[in-house]
Amino acid sequence: MPRIKEFDYDQKLEIARNLFWEKGYHATSMNDLVDTLKLNRSSIYDTYGNKHSLFIKCLNSYILKKEEEYETAGKKAKSPLEAVRLIIKNIVKNMVLEAKTCLSVKTTFELGKTDEETQALLNQQAKNSVQLFSALLQQAKEQGELAENKDPEMIAHFIVASFSSLWNADILFKDKKLTQKLTDHLISTINA
Repeated sequence: MPRIKEFDYDQKLEIARNLFWEKGYHATSMNDLVDTLKLNRSSIYDTYGNKHSLFIKCLNSYILKKEEEYETAGKKAKSPLEAVRLIIKNIVKNMVLEAKTCLSVKTTFELGKTDEETQALLNQQAKNSVQLFSALLQQAKEQGELAENKDPEMIAHFIVASFSSLWNADILFKDKKLTQKLTDHLISTINA
């Protein structure tokens, strides 16, 4: 008869995600996970798999959470172009509040070139983000909010690529006002 788990799967997954987020994948050991999750190794392996499987589950839950946040922010808008602005501002607001680099961005630089499964997840997240912004910008163009000569897909790629630059600037310069000015500049380039 299988044993009933005496812990909350999602709660422990969030704790593990925060540990990976803080330390990075390579710097997080199984001993760190055992100590932080307050679970024995066999419970971790039985429930989440090995360290890599656990990390993939953590990254996937993070990506799903962020995509939900983007959609929620976009739904508050009165127009497609306003939705783009709100999503960008929401992303930067969370970056400033969390005071740490986006887990996806951090993972891209740590594992993006060396781990195929991680790269595939991050690639799909980037494609989903580009698709979201591209669809909103296409709607904005059709409604006359965006100039006719603008390419919604290219702008969407530019926006997504700019997020890692914003996190980079926030880390290097530690100046929230500068981060906000850079965000405002990103948004202004959409309409230029």
